[in-house]
Amino acid sequence: MMNSRTRNSLKVPQRAPLFCLILLLLPLPLAHADKASDEFQLAIGLYKQNRWELATDTFRKYLKNYPTDASVPLAKFYLGLTLVNQQKYQEARETLRAFVKQHPQNKNLPDAMYRIAECSYLLDDLAAAEKEFTDFLKLYPNHALEEWAYPYFGDVLLRRGKADLAIKSFQRSLERHPKGAMAEDAQFGLASSYLRDKQSEEAEKRFKEIAGQKNHARASDAQMSLATSLFDRGQFQSAADAFLELPKKFPESPLGSTARLNAGYAYYDLKEYAKAVQQFDLVAKDPNHAANALYWKGVSLKGEQQLPAAISAFELALKSKPSPQQKESTTYQLADALLRSGKPAEAKALFLELVKQFPESDLADDSLHFAIEAALLTNELAEAEQLATQFEKTFPQSGLRLHQELLKGRILDAKGKPEDLTAALTHFQNVLKESKLENTQLLARLYLARTFQKLKQYDKSIEVLAPYLKDPKADKTSSEYADALVLQSNNFNSIQKYAEAESLSKEYLKQFPNEVRLNQILANLIILTAKNNKPQEVDQYLKQLQDRKPEGDLLIQTYRQLAERNYEEKQWARAKTFFDEIVKLGPDSPEYPAGLSGLAWSEFQLAEYESASAHFQQFVKEFPESPLTAEAAYMQGRSLENNKQLPAAVDVYQKALQQFAPSRYAMLSGLQAARTLFQLKKIDEVNQAYEALLQKFPKVDNLDKILDEWALINYEAEQFDKSDEIFRRLVKETPDSELADNARLSLAESNLIAGKLEPAAKAFDELQGDPKSDEKVQQVSLYRLIEINLELQKWDLVDKFSKELLKRFPENEYAAFAQFHEAEAALYLNQVETAQAALLKLTTPDKLETLGQEPWYPRVWVLLAETYFRQKKYKEVTDTVDRFRSWDPENPFLYQAEEVLGRSLKNQAKFAEARKVFQHIIDSENSRRTATAAKCQFLLAETLMIQEKFKEALLAYLQVDIQYKFPEWQAPALYQAAMCHEALNEWPQAQKTYQDYLKRFPEHELVPQAKERLKVVDARTSQK
Repeated sequence: MMNSRTRNSLKVPQRAPLFCLILLLLPLPLAHADKASDEFQLAIGLYKQNRWELATDTFRKYLKNYPTDASVPLAKFYLGLTLVNQQKYQEARETLRAFVKQHPQNKNLPDAMYRIAECSYLLDDLAAAEKEFTDFLKLYPNHALEEWAYPYFGDVLLRRGKADLAIKSFQRSLERHPKGAMAEDAQFGLASSYLRDKQSEEAEKRFKEIAGQKNHARASDAQMSLATSLFDRGQFQSAADAFLELPKKFPESPLGSTARLNAGYAYYDLKEYAKAVQQFDLVAKDPNHAANALYWKGVSLKGEQQLPAAISAFELALKSKPSPQQKESTTYQLADALLRSGKPAEAKALFLELVKQFPESDLADDSLHFAIEAALLTNELAEAEQLATQFEKTFPQSGLRLHQELLKGRILDAKGKPEDLTAALTHFQNVLKESKLENTQLLARLYLARTFQKLKQYDKSIEVLAPYLKDPKADKTSSEYADALVLQSNNFNSIQKYAEAESLSKEYLKQFPNEVRLNQILANLIILTAKNNKPQEVDQYLKQLQDRKPEGDLLIQTYRQLAERNYEEKQWARAKTFFDEIVKLGPDSPEYPAGLSGLAWSEFQLAEYESASAHFQQFVKEFPESPLTAEAAYMQGRSLENNKQLPAAVDVYQKALQQFAPSRYAMLSGLQAARTLFQLKKIDEVNQAYEALLQKFPKVDNLDKILDEWALINYEAEQFDKSDEIFRRLVKETPDSELADNARLSLAESNLIAGKLEPAAKAFDELQGDPKSDEKVQQVSLYRLIEINLELQKWDLVDKFSKELLKRFPENEYAAFAQFHEAEAALYLNQVETAQAALLKLTTPDKLETLGQEPWYPRVWVLLAETYFRQKKYKEVTDTVDRFRSWDPENPFLYQAEEVLGRSLKNQAKFAEARKVFQHIIDSENSRRTATAAKCQFLLAETLMIQEKFKEALLAYLQVDIQYKFPEWQAPALYQAAMCHEALNEWPQAQKTYQDYLKRFPEHELVPQAKERLKVVDARTSQK
């Protein structure tokens, strides 16, 4: 296999001679100094100074500004050359093609045509280049640039597969310019053309001649081509010699590594692996060839059966940036070498990687087959099943049919579910029936028996094995026979036929006296009897196994299985015993960490917290790098906490947080530290603990729950500002949490408590309208909105939110509250009939019984009486007040309903009765000095005023002003007192009273009337 080599194309010549030629063509400075000429000359000057980008911009600016100037054709030509010098070949070609098309008579046409062809060549547009060089050479065969054109033309033809025409072009170049600037490239191109034209001997002769000229520019290329030609003709020894000549003759050549690599290929084909490895080692030092060289080194080492060294070579190859093809081959060879070296897990990963990346490869089916075997060897059974299914779909015609059938059975068997085991039986039975090979039949029989055993169909397992074990022709020294004895022993043991099991064990010892399989049988019996809940038999068999002192980990593995089994069954004391046995065997055992951990856990479950804490601490100390250490540290803290050693527990938790972050148990430790400090009632330290936790775990999965817990702890501790701060953090950091609405609700409640009604109302409104809020939060928010708007007396909003609460949550706990305040809002919005109907529903006997204890319920009677009052249904007012009084004669709010009754009597001109009611309210302990009492005092005065009892009315009005502090009643009372003075012709007193009114209540609604009255009173006073 030859390494892909760089194409040996012509070298692009230096352009200095051409540019010198071009400069000779530049025009002399023009005499006129117009702007067009100045800009053109500037562009030319920049071109001469090799300032290509500036020259390009200036030429383009000139062409845009002066499209009709005489120098435009020359400017277009030089713009093309400028772009060539910037290696912008696409733009240059487009510019020069436009120049040729627009100015076919220009003297620079030949140069432009050559440059167009050269650009196509450099752009690898060989079809265009072939046509353009053909046109140039046809039209201008004697032009100065034909010296370059013929070699380029030859290379184009060679690369386009026209080797015969390429030969002619290179020959023409050498005939016309045997010593020219392109002669050496033409010589090499001619030799390459002969090689492509299958004239190998002529090509090798010319390559050899070139390579012999040490100063020839293409000497090293020729040496490489000579060696390659020999290799391709199967002359491997000659090729190897020729390849190795290159780095000797041309030590500075970049082809040295490739030559040595190809020499290695030649030695490999000669089966001279040591020589091949020597060359590949040298090449591997070059990063550009390392992947390929190391691959071939590995293959050569495999040829010599040096697998460890081959594996190292392949691994290095994969780290050396291989190509996709190299990666495919190297991966397969490495996987194969690993599998042969007994490393199936590593092999499997590589085989699967190959199948994934190269599904159409010839190596794919082999790789998938070996991956399945490797998966079974590593007990990756689920993966093996998937791979087997993949194999069956991908390679349905594989010749490995029966082996795949066994694989499918083995995979199903390993899955262990009853339905899987039953399906496995079919596969094994099919192989047992169809196979003609004794060894394959025996494998199927053993697998079949084992599966029956797993299904607890022990009789069938015994039946499958019996013919083989009773066959006199069976090889009783084989490993298969030993396996059959163990299986059969386990079968009889499982059906409690211990005599048969013992007999088979004795036969095993007789047939295999130098092995210790009996120890395994004993171990199996121990586990089986443990599963059958036979602790005495477990101890009996365990004693036998202990007495035999088996080598290896059999005993300790048995301890661990017993310990874990008992732990799972919550037999903590027995689990502790077996874990302790593991610990006693010392720290050198691989099971020691599990034993120590299990011992601590068992003690924890037995509430032996002091010893549990000590063993968890020991685990942390002895195994600081174990993945279980963080958990052990956390459990040490739990043990101390359960043992009421709270300060010590906090210390352990806090250390675990710092030491084991970002482990989950570090997080749990930090959380438990905060909770334990809360038990200690150290609220400041609790807050510090939560802060420390969230500094380590700012994005913890249950961040919202932690913040909620933290906030509630502060709430319980009456640290309300801190609680609000944490709730705000919860809303900000976990806005989509199911707890965010509760946090927002709590913050809104805080605003409400602080009297910040507007922000509270806004927050509650957002919560009730947010679909993410749970129903309870929405209900509470609507309830609070009703409360807030009651406080603000925004009756339209009270009505709105009451209706919304009842509509969305008709059965909620605030329903009656909402019904009442909906009725109240209706009354204040002058929807009297609506209010009355709703209030009547609340006064039925059942409502009276269920709602009578609600603090707002007495107001139902008050408002109902008010509705009748507004309808002038005075009898119903009296009846309603009587019902209220009958329901609860001592109710502290009865006076409010009686006030409505008083107004009702007043409206009926039953003034004496009205005054009696008003005076009762004024004197009542419940209403004394209330706003209602002030109102009643005012209304009492009004009845006297109406009856023109001015003296009595005056005193009654003044009582309102003097005895109460309610401006809404003091102001009109003072005004009316002045009116009484007028009626009594007490003008100075009237004047003083009006003045006092205007001074104290300048914004009251009666101020205009008071001013008019004062004018009248002033006039009357001045007359006196």
